Amino acid sequence: MTIRVSQANRGQAFEDLLNFTNLQYERAGVALINKRPTPIKATKTKGSRVLAGYFEEKSTVDYDGVYRGRAIYFEAKSTRERTRFDLSNISKHQIEHLEKAERNGALCFFLIEFAAYKATYFVTLSFIRIAMMNAQNGGRKSIPLEDFEVYGYLVNQTKRAAVDYLVHVDKMIGEGAA
Repeated sequence: MTIRVSQANRGQAFEDLLNFTNLQYERAGVALINKRPTPIKATKTKGSRVLAGYFEEKSTVDYDGVYRGRAIYFEAKSTRERTRFDLSNISKHQIEHLEKAERNGALCFFLIEFAAYKATYFVTLSFIRIAMMNAQNGGRKSIPLEDFEVYGYLVNQTKRAAVDYLVHVDKMIGEGAA
């Protein structure tokens, strides 16, 4: 039996895991990270349930928050591909939003899950930006898994959190592990 996952729900398990991780961080007093809702205009409701609607505007990024007095913004993506991550999964407006946040002092990055391996990689905005520029200039339209293994950081479960990506934010800050 094959279970089909819609395009909209393909990363739901990963998102749920990140939301749980962020709750662990918050409860431990480590960080405050929020899932940003996509702005929706409801056109038909029943009680508090939305039956029909449309996106009012493009969303910015998936998560933002504060860690060690620094703003952080990141996008979380999941792929079922085994050997690559397709750059078409990232919208131009998401990159633009992260670049604006970075220019204003925020730490910006991506968490990319390879669902087939249950492996999550932490990569910097600059890593994604370079891959996208290469694609625009006729290069690959995807990032090979091997590049994540070389230029990214595998995110592990720790006692602190289920997907402890803040270990790698510490490296961005330059202070080592907490």
